[in-house]
Amino acid sequence: MPQTVVAGVDGSDASVNALRWAADHVGQVGGIVHAITVWHQPVQFGYRLPSTDADLESQARKTLDNAVSAVKVDHPGVDIRSRLVRGNTVDEFVALSKQADLMVLGEKGHGAFTGMLVGSVALKLVHHAACPVVVVR
Repeated sequence: MPQTVVAGVDGSDASVNALRWAADHVGQVGGIVHAITVWHQPVQFGYRLPSTDADLESQARKTLDNAVSAVKVDHPGVDIRSRLVRGNTVDEFVALSKQADLMVLGEKGHGAFTGMLVGSVALKLVHHAACPVVVVR
């Protein structure tokens, strides 16, 4: 049976490796890889940072597109669909896990986007996701 695999992408090497692992897996068992980047407007000390929502969304889109393009080179036959989601990283991935057969995440995320896939987020998803989670080193 084809699988629905969700891969978290934040631009870090670990997340690109996770996307590559997901593509390898789907290449063997069939299905679709949903490459997902969750973004939001970070707030520090009650103040929004000077980046606009449009800037943050554009940066997230570029990060996602670059990761998907890098992985598609070695997996041209795998159906990889990219999607940006605005919200809380853990909450959004927990919700996505309810529709997935498998979730794949990098061990450590990228510090450039506050709230993106860092080690603590991957750990929370291992405990709260509704589907199996693979954490790629």
